[in-house]
Amino acid sequence: MEYLNDKGLLLEQPDGLYKFSSDAIALGNYVQCHTNDTVIDIGCGTGVLTLLIADNHHPQSIISVDINPAATTQLRKNLDLNRKRLTATKFTVITTDARQLHTQLRNQVADVIVCNPPYFDTGKKSQNAHKNLARHDDTLSPTELATLCTKNVKYGGIVYFCYPANQIAKVITIFENENFRIKEIKLLANHKGVYLALFKAKKGGGHHTTMLV
Repeated sequence: MEYLNDKGLLLEQPDGLYKFSSDAIALGNYVQCHTNDTVIDIGCGTGVLTLLIADNHHPQSIISVDINPAATTQLRKNLDLNRKRLTATKFTVITTDARQLHTQLRNQVADVIVCNPPYFDTGKKSQNAHKNLARHDDTLSPTELATLCTKNVKYGGIVYFCYPANQIAKVITIFENENFRIKEIKLLANHKGVYLALFKAKKGGGHHTTMLV
């Protein structure tokens, strides 16, 4: 059992499932939404982003989606752990391939989409299948993420996501091709330098990007 913030938000992560990192916490705290919003959490895992967004902003509803049934089962348990503090939000947990989500939901249902995507495209894979689903982008490439976002978010809606900082140019191009405008990029650094970019993209709108550090 771990605390996700200093307000007592709890998360349980069984051995064998992919463990969340500080990147997920940073993304969850970067997201902004309103109390009347519908939010979709793509690749929700055990619920770090779902829980942080609900606790920080109390949106009307959150639809949490993951291809891994073990992760969504644990997410339901984590929602139950925190049920007394998250009563303002309606939660829907769906176990499916997010690339097919539009076939289960009414198209362009979301005001906000958030995703901490799998972004490793090289390197040796783990023997743990749960970790491979969470880490390697053959389960959800940047192009596939942009495509599913445009199918599920309203015009003028916002998408928050992250990728390694060395992929900024590629990610901007991919999302521009799906009619998204990158409105903000927040750079995260460690002792080795800048390593991660948090993105805020808007469906439609003008070309103006703010850099945050």
